[in-house]
Amino acid sequence: MRKEIKPLPTKPVDFERFWSKTKEELLTIPLSIQQEPSGTEKQGCAHTNLSFLSLENKRIHGYALQWQDAQSRPLIIHAHGYMSQTEVRWKWAEQGFNVVGVDIRGFGRSRSVIPEHSKWGYVLTGIESPEQSVLRGAVCDYIQAARVAQKICAGKVSFLVLQGMSFAGGLALMAEYVLQAADLLAVGVPTFGWAEGRKFFAQSGSGQEINRFLATHPEYEEDTMLVLRYFDTVNFADHIHCPTLVGAGVVDPVVPAYTVYAIANHLSGPHEIMEFPVSHTDLPEEQHWEKFEEYWIQLTQQGLPNDFGESEHKTY
Repeated sequence: MRKEIKPLPTKPVDFERFWSKTKEELLTIPLSIQQEPSGTEKQGCAHTNLSFLSLENKRIHGYALQWQDAQSRPLIIHAHGYMSQTEVRWKWAEQGFNVVGVDIRGFGRSRSVIPEHSKWGYVLTGIESPEQSVLRGAVCDYIQAARVAQKICAGKVSFLVLQGMSFAGGLALMAEYVLQAADLLAVGVPTFGWAEGRKFFAQSGSGQEINRFLATHPEYEEDTMLVLRYFDTVNFADHIHCPTLVGAGVVDPVVPAYTVYAIANHLSGPHEIMEFPVSHTDLPEEQHWEKFEEYWIQLTQQGLPNDFGESEHKTY
């Protein structure tokens, strides 16, 4: 039943205009890229500390792994989970990829951009309006990271992957809606999908934060849900045309499988869904997720087969 779930989109009437104006505003901000050597280099691949300007002229931090040659290579953009920060992915660089990771505002090296979250949780910071929502800035940080990455790679990009798990998966999907640039979108348990359904299924994470807030302030429910619809990844999915690999966990207290399928079933481009027993747990079955990473790396290295997307579901 969960595999067939396809709730109707709940786009506000000005959804497209909101994101168009956000993109226009973002493009007026100079990237102001800064790169500082970390002192680490492995076999011709250099690690630098990276920063750039994003929405509201906030300086966002991350890192880059760049091969020091003239060869065109796949470029991987990634971020991190909720209440976390990026890890330097040497493993991906060793596959021959250039890699850029970003710490979204309020987290990790970009924590000082949002020094104080809402007392109800990060996701509710600026919930008064979509323009003020911290999620608008978070999406823009991922978008800017992708723009910066392509600029510092100076035309040496053979294949562009926007990758993310959970929080970063949701951001990657929303960023692709704005950018329309990826050759592959690889998103495991992307969050923020089906805002109305999350109220019933999410038991932890940002979904629980929202539920706790609304239980205490039911008078704000209508306004809060309206703002969240601007960041509901179901509402972005029908404008995702690039090949997309989606991962779902059958048992997941943070990003329930229902909400992942709600996104995937609206994707307009070729897509495949890999289903795993669990996600966001401490159970040993989490190791099956290694197959997800192995597969998107394979697709990046070898290219997408002609029949990609024809077999939508793979269960592990």
